Amino acid sequence: MKGMIWGLALMLAPTAASAHTSYLKPNSFGSAEANAVTIEASFTEDFLRPEIPVESQDWHLYRPDGLRDTYDNVVVLRQMTVLESDLTEPGTYRFTTGERLGRTSTQARIDGQWRPLEPGAAAPAGAPTRQSQTATVADVYVTKGAPSDAVLGIAVGHLAIRPLTHPSAIFLDDGFRFRVAFDGAPLANQDVNVYRDGGIYDETPFHQVFRTDSNGELHLSFDRPGAYLIMTRHSADAPAGSATQIRSYTTSLTFEVTR
Repeated sequence: MKGMIWGLALMLAPTAASAHTSYLKPNSFGSAEANAVTIEASFTEDFLRPEIPVESQDWHLYRPDGLRDTYDNVVVLRQMTVLESDLTEPGTYRFTTGERLGRTSTQARIDGQWRPLEPGAAAPAGAPTRQSQTATVADVYVTKGAPSDAVLGIAVGHLAIRPLTHPSAIFLDDGFRFRVAFDGAPLANQDVNVYRDGGIYDETPFHQVFRTDSNGELHLSFDRPGAYLIMTRHSADAPAGSATQIRSYTTSLTFEVTR
């Protein structure tokens, strides 16, 4: 399935638009000369404007040889967390929050659907309820010199966005192909939200929604270069021994489209 990104807002999903999404934004997506990278990590409803700092117990990165490493610095500020890492080896690095567990909430089954309740709100009389907890992952790839592939297939969290086009080689003429999977199995007909960074200058924030094909794949085409974020959500039974019955997973990937 191929998604064409042309308009400012197509198939807007209110529930996705109103929820905060975590993201990682580097000061550069690629450079032949840089020896370090600084990354902004935040939750936002308005990509890429930081609102709430991301805090994680599993900050880590993968070096071009595929080996896991830690950040040189992690500084939590009021609206963002700032991450720093060296770029000593050539190739593609993967930076991630790791899978982080977040808030819990109550869901009630209303009119045949499970719906989240506002904090402190009571479920309708007789409606079944269950507890849910969020699990979020935010990723970004940064390349020094020529792109390399060792970090592309590494699994981080249950809900994964697996690039099929190298994320450091996304061009207007070719677009971006990727697969969405849960615990390794492709997710067919899965909604994927796409945002573009318009800063303060876009009169209407750019947001489109597409669906994966039967193989969990999506091919996005773009009408202009820039920084983009893709995000997808999926609910499933929580792993055995969890504090809640349901997990609500959200995974995002930030990338750059060039000419």
